[in-house]
Amino acid sequence: MKQQDKILVRKLAIVLVIKLLVLTALWWGFVREQGMAVDGDAAAAQLLGPDHTKKKE
Repeated sequence: MKQQDKILVRKLAIVLVIKLLVLTALWWGFVREQGMAVDGDAAAAQLLGPDHTKKKE
């Protein structure tokens, strides 16, 4: 591997680490505390359609 290739790989690795840190910080600051209650019947109706989720009696 040439010296220029090694430098390029090192710079790319540094950029990727910085991006990962920034994305983690953004998630930690804005998304982490957000929560959403998921209702199983509503999720099934959304994915399968209302005909498949009716309870058979």
